[in-house]
Amino acid sequence: MFRVYYIVCFPLTLVLVGLIWLYKLTFSKMGKSCCFLPTCSTYALWCVWEFGAVLGGIYAFKRILRCNPKHEAGIDFPKLNLYGNYKFKC
Repeated sequence: MFRVYYIVCFPLTLVLVGLIWLYKLTFSKMGKSCCFLPTCSTYALWCVWEFGAVLGGIYAFKRILRCNPKHEAGIDFPKLNLYGNYKFKC
């Protein structure tokens, strides 16, 4: 069961990472800058690569919702996995 999930999930993660890179290279330079450090696109890239397409996408979506003038800005890095290192998880 895990092997089938990994085969389905990994290409989805690669597609999401590619879309985020495409956004960073094209549209990210157009508008106003993000109020967080690292930027929302970098945060999304790290989360998707670290936690996979589904969970990383959820973390990135929550961060994008917080990125507005009403929210307090600052430094906000993604969480590490339970082992404290950056290993790919699907």
